[in-house]
Amino acid sequence: MNRVARIATAGLSAVAAVAARDLLQRQHTLLRNFPVIGHARYLLESIGPELRQYLVAGDNEERPFTRDQRRWVYASAKAQNNYFGFGTDNDLEYTAGYPVINHRTFGRAVPTSHVQAGHRVDLPCAKVLGAARGGPGRSARPRSSTSPR
Repeated sequence: MNRVARIATAGLSAVAAVAARDLLQRQHTLLRNFPVIGHARYLLESIGPELRQYLVAGDNEERPFTRDQRRWVYASAKAQNNYFGFGTDNDLEYTAGYPVINHRTFGRAVPTSHVQAGHRVDLPCAKVLGAARGGPGRSARPRSSTSPR
């Protein structure tokens, strides 16, 4: 037997062993229905983020479900952990309908000669402070949550 025939025989026997294992396993229906070829789907799914980064749509452009929703459904269907990290990849700061409140460590330095130097924005306080203690004359509602005046 020549060298090419040995390599071909070894390759075919490896593919036959993978096909036999795929047909006998019970965890993945895809591999059971499509032995050997079903591994291509899992390979493409594992390198999917790299492909989508340059070639295909982003994570939120797929319809009718986003990639995160699909990942949650797959994990739930396999009775795996469907809890994923807190946060989002979406750009909510510039999207209409998502108010974002950012803190500011140091206020903007406004010179006293500026038009808005004395301008304040009051945020009405919804809570009555001191009412839980029930003491006479101790409860009060501040005019603003942001300013003690």
